[in-house]
Amino acid sequence: MKRLLSVILVCVMLLSLAACGSGNKPGPSQSSTPSASQSAEPTKPANEKKPVIGVAIFDYSNNYVTYIRNSIMSVGGDKADIQMVDAQNDQAKQVEQIDILLSKGVDVLCVNAVDPKAASTIISKAKAADVPIIFFNRSPSKEDMLSYDKCWYVGTTPEDSGRMQAEMAMEAFKNDSKFDKNGDGVLQYVILKGTLGHPDAEARTNAVQETFANAGFKTELLDVQPGDFKTQTAKDVTDVWMGKFGDKIEMILSNNDAMLLGAIEAAKAEGYFSGDASKVMGAIGINALPEILPAIKDGTIIGSILSDAYSEGLNIFTMAYNVATGKDVYEGVEIKPDDMKAIRVPYIPISKDNVNVAEEMYAKALNK
Repeated sequence: MKRLLSVILVCVMLLSLAACGSGNKPGPSQSSTPSASQSAEPTKPANEKKPVIGVAIFDYSNNYVTYIRNSIMSVGGDKADIQMVDAQNDQAKQVEQIDILLSKGVDVLCVNAVDPKAASTIISKAKAADVPIIFFNRSPSKEDMLSYDKCWYVGTTPEDSGRMQAEMAMEAFKNDSKFDKNGDGVLQYVILKGTLGHPDAEARTNAVQETFANAGFKTELLDVQPGDFKTQTAKDVTDVWMGKFGDKIEMILSNNDAMLLGAIEAAKAEGYFSGDASKVMGAIGINALPEILPAIKDGTIIGSILSDAYSEGLNIFTMAYNVATGKDVYEGVEIKPDDMKAIRVPYIPISKDNVNVAEEMYAKALNK
């Protein structure tokens, strides 16, 4: 019995000593202050987290928009998590994609709308989620833009491209008699129009005709047909024109270069744009895409009006990054916004004399 009591007493003493010893060390929930020779691991500020930018593209197959999205990715680099989706020219699909991006918690939306008239629906979704939105390339109405204080636009002034296109046509017709094939002093021309009802298509087409009229320039508009901004559709339209008007067409003016490429292909089958002096036809596009530049260089076509895809991409990313990181949306943006909070990148007429301007822009867009 005495032996048992002795064992119990020893155990109690050992437990007591262990308890006293453990009080000299901080427990797992305690913190110790580092000495002067130590450095605590810095806490990463919340604003250093990469912002998540959702980018909704109307159609990856569109030539020009491809350069805008390449520019966004090039400028963005690793500064942000850019989540880009392709609506394949389907507005319903784009709305679904925007719902998904919002559900993922993007910090800002950048939207190249399939149909600008659907902007109000997209804005209401972004507004409900309190997510800023930057439309680009296809402009919503002013009313829609002003309906949400966290909504902006990056693009161009489409009327300017139509005006510049008409001015280039007038200069070519006045300075080179070969374009006046019937010698009547009147420019007989056709217009390849983009998608019917599309704001840019309507603005460019109307601006061409108004510029001719305001200048008192004599013209005869043979036909205007929609080519939906697509090469194959424009080729089909031009095939019909070749049979209907033939050599009567003195100039083709196209709402974009993608359609002009189709028109050239169709006209070449009839001997135009192939160097045959008896088969002359002028042509002017819009965008000054890399695919059309060789034809400008060798004099096959008169020229095109450059849409600066790099500057558009630069401003889209800059503004998106600004709002996503709590900065003023226009910080670092050199172009002043207009009354509908839009940044309008200026167009540049491109002819044989300044093709290098377009080449340099695309080199930046492709990060070459």
